Amino acid sequence: MESSNGTYLTIDFHYNGMFAPNPLVYLDPIRMSVRDVDFDGMNYREFVLWVTKLTRGNCDNLYYCSSHERLAEGIRRIGNDADYFEFIEDGYMAKNELRMNVYINHQNEPILDWADKEVLTGDEVSELVEDDDTDSYISDIMECEHEPDEGVHTFDKTVDDEFLNKLCGKPIPNSNQEEVNDDDDDEVSDEDDEVVFPVFDEN
Repeated sequence: MESSNGTYLTIDFHYNGMFAPNPLVYLDPIRMSVRDVDFDGMNYREFVLWVTKLTRGNCDNLYYCSSHERLAEGIRRIGNDADYFEFIEDGYMAKNELRMNVYINHQNEPILDWADKEVLTGDEVSELVEDDDTDSYISDIMECEHEPDEGVHTFDKTVDDEFLNKLCGKPIPNSNQEEVNDDDDDEVSDEDDEVVFPVFDEN
């Protein structure tokens, strides 16, 4: 460790606030940044005494989180020497850029439980959304592919329709004419399969 602008950690202390879940946040804190202290040369007990003097309050419940992580995903407790040394090592990792956040839990809330529930809930919600999309996609396919033949209606009313025949002046065929027309239709259908549309009669 060389100087305050060398390799010392910069720690942002958040205190006199309170944690709230969903999403996990620290509300209304006092924030103080410290960059001139050799935290690497302290142990856990010395660190707690130092923070107690800084904040002038109880510091039994200390937590830390790196500056690039969401609070629910990165928060960890500093409760003994092993936790403290891990906190210091995390601070010196390249991804953290020598900057860490320390939070003081004054109300003794179950912070880690809240964080675990928030992370698990987020995973479960994403899985449910994926399942719902898959089910809806399958149901759409089933509706399209399995439509019964009885439900399919054709609306080809251009030939021998009573209403159109009246408009065009074509006489309504009777039973005798139907027989003749059937024969004619058979002959025509053999020659040409195209649909014959009625022609407007000026008279």
